[in-house]
Amino acid sequence: MTDRTLRAIGELLDATRPPGSFAARHTASAENLALEVEGVGAVRWPVPPDQARRLCEIARPARYGRREQTLLDPTVRDTWEIPRDRVTIDRERWHATVTPVLDAIREDLGIPPGRALSAEFHSMLIYETGQFFRRHQDSEKADGMIGTLVVTLPSTFTGGDLVIEHRGQRVIDTGSPDELTFVAFYPDCEHEVLPVIAGHRISLTFNLVVVAHASNTDSSNPTVAGLAEQLREHFATPVPVPSWMRGDGPESRPPRLLVHLLDHRYSQRGLGWDQLKGVDSARAAALVTAAAEADCAIALALADIRESYPCDEFEDEDWMCGMRRRWARVDGTWKVVGQDWDAIEGEDEPFEEAPGESPTAADHPELFGSLGQEQMSWSYTTLTWWIDRSGDPAVQTALSITDDELCPGGGEPVVHPYAFESKGFMGNEGNTMDRWYRRAAIVVWARQQPIELPAMSTADSGAH
Repeated sequence: MTDRTLRAIGELLDATRPPGSFAARHTASAENLALEVEGVGAVRWPVPPDQARRLCEIARPARYGRREQTLLDPTVRDTWEIPRDRVTIDRERWHATVTPVLDAIREDLGIPPGRALSAEFHSMLIYETGQFFRRHQDSEKADGMIGTLVVTLPSTFTGGDLVIEHRGQRVIDTGSPDELTFVAFYPDCEHEVLPVIAGHRISLTFNLVVVAHASNTDSSNPTVAGLAEQLREHFATPVPVPSWMRGDGPESRPPRLLVHLLDHRYSQRGLGWDQLKGVDSARAAALVTAAAEADCAIALALADIRESYPCDEFEDEDWMCGMRRRWARVDGTWKVVGQDWDAIEGEDEPFEEAPGESPTAADHPELFGSLGQEQMSWSYTTLTWWIDRSGDPAVQTALSITDDELCPGGGEPVVHPYAFESKGFMGNEGNTMDRWYRRAAIVVWARQQPIELPAMSTADSGAH
């Protein structure tokens, strides 16, 4: 039965947990960091208050990214920034310090030994008294970027803690008055800089980029052998085909796909075989080798997931009759981004005016944070933005999958919805709350049962 093979594959993947964390912290002497800033000169260690103030004077307010936009909003990010073209680092001396630290970071983050990291300088940041950066996630600022590195310079300050969180765990960096502190983390980790109480927190930020390829997992690994065996059995066992997918085809056939959702968050730019993070990288390596042994093809994809829940609470809200509202998170706050009303039983206007974006509104997303799977009416998953094993440029497509094509395992990562839609009574339907998530996935299918994906290479489409 495919249920049994899906569970077995999920258990094998769940057991594939390399050592490593979502963040790493190290310290080093500043003696090899020779740093000059245009308009200020050579930076001294520890950074004296008068020089820190001078850095603020020549800096500009820092912007931040939100999807494709670059925004300036001091209520979200209140920081001074000096762009990289005004900062000079003696690379030869710096290399002696940063190279061993990058090796340690690679190991701490669980990045396979077959990969190497490079740190690409991005900018200099200065936080003075009262300044901060609210909780956020980083975007990939460079091709091949797998993480962020923050190097905080020796200086005296209080407050201004850098706090990184992922799946209920937390790493905190308070800086050092005498040494450089190196903090590296995956960009999908939520992090913030708390307000500085006194002094100046001064940091250099770098993009961590993968510059070497990892080899596949050894095929003699018992996990790989077990995965290959289960994949062969899985794709050889016919299963019933849902009527909506069947058309004029047979009532049963071997499974079309096996889809394993990844733990970390990935954007289109950040999705790639060499950019997989931590446990995702280890599981992908095992599946790549097992798929080859089982004569299966493999790809990466982004997944758009929609879940729908009944909301009887809406029955008591007259203003929701005929109302549909779409919510999206904007700068960490839920905003109504779409609203329409359908006439109900001859009514030509809503019974009551909608309450705007008030946190007490019956359909505010914050009121639905505890919805459980047992309450869900249905879910719908679509795979998009496929990348084949060769790493060829991704293709945009859309393939709907069924729940029995999803492979369990890997636990339940903390994934925040990016949109909600509330729907009041609509006559024959309504009183529902839908929410949308984005995940990434590894997709496996038998080469003997090719799937049609536009522009996929012949090697990974299953064609011969």
